[in-house]
Amino acid sequence: MWASLRFWGTALLGLAALPAIVIVTQATDDLTPVRVPVWEVLRAGVMLLAGAWAGGRAQSRGIGRILLLGGVLGVVQLICELPCLVIVSDGTAASWEEWLHYWIWVPQVMAPLLLATAIFPDGRPALPIAVTFSILAIVMTSFTVATYNWPRSDGGAGYNPVFMFLRLPPYLSIMITLVIVLVASAYVLASLVIRWKADEAAVRRPLLYPLAALLFGIVYALLHPALPAAAGDIWEVLPPVYCAALALAVRPLPGIRRLRSL
Repeated sequence: MWASLRFWGTALLGLAALPAIVIVTQATDDLTPVRVPVWEVLRAGVMLLAGAWAGGRAQSRGIGRILLLGGVLGVVQLICELPCLVIVSDGTAASWEEWLHYWIWVPQVMAPLLLATAIFPDGRPALPIAVTFSILAIVMTSFTVATYNWPRSDGGAGYNPVFMFLRLPPYLSIMITLVIVLVASAYVLASLVIRWKADEAAVRRPLLYPLAALLFGIVYALLHPALPAAAGDIWEVLPPVYCAALALAVRPLPGIRRLRSL
């Protein structure tokens, strides 16, 4: 019970911060148009709710933590967009919040897609190596994006406030990252196949939820050119849909549970 309250308390605090962040972001003194981060707010809000919902059961608490972390990272990303927040490392370098906003979406999106799926649906990984490579993929992708030539300007990579001396050549870093992500994805898919073959129908049913979310993402990507410009891209739409699917799978709604018992 206390664990569930902690999950919901964190989620509600994050949800309460979202409208305040949007209001402050739009409160400018001039007539400069301000981008309303609708999809980022939606993504963070859905992840917070999905994390609290999944974290309410002991067997899915690990999945809930991952989803809730994604929501918290989304709140941090939105805070970085506040016009009143400017933290500059020196007189010429880019601001810290711009740099953080540029790459923090990576763990927010990849953690549910890889790490949460690797321990889905009951928090027990069918392939522990899938968890290992998922973490490596998240860390390596975050490192690559965070240390790549950003913010792009006349100063180049030197304008990165955390320019790292261990920074790999861009093409080498991208190739290593791509290989690790592909290997991690293969292991995660293999773990789902193993769970499907080894478990009963009661466990197989939840495995259809992430599959349905991924199919939705594929269809959405194909239809995206015909959708209005405000429809968002696949990486804005798929993560909240996927997180909601995982949360509903590990903790079905009472109405769904009653229908299954009929």
